Amino acid sequence: MRNDGELDAIDRKLLALLEADARASFTALARDAGLSRTAIQERMARLERDGVILGYTVRIADRPKAPTTRALLWLRIRTRPCAAVLDRFRTWPEVVACYSLAGPVDAMLIVETGDAPALSRLVDRLSDVPGVGEIETAPILAESARAC
Repeated sequence: MRNDGELDAIDRKLLALLEADARASFTALARDAGLSRTAIQERMARLERDGVILGYTVRIADRPKAPTTRALLWLRIRTRPCAAVLDRFRTWPEVVACYSLAGPVDAMLIVETGDAPALSRLVDRLSDVPGVGEIETAPILAESARAC
């Protein structure tokens, strides 16, 4: 770095090397920048001290999600008030959202399960809840409007 606080060509080269690989060793940086290991260590310490280098980062790849089956379920509730029945589902881990509706059905649930057999078991559990009548199930095939 020059006395006026501007980065010189070597500092810019060092920063470019670090951007490409923040885990590069001092030895590798020295070789690629054409300096000694000690000179690289001193420059990096100065760049850190002057606030040019604020830290080093690790980027973690997105973890693959477990396969998920999402579905819309429309429920007819046999007892009133509907809220007394629907409140039971709010704590079920598979239930992403629960809506009370006006019209031919009383409620719509958005659910997520690991696979189709798990969705079937969930529908069976819902059917066993007192007050739940008919259930219509529509597995979601795609979430993008482009798929339509």
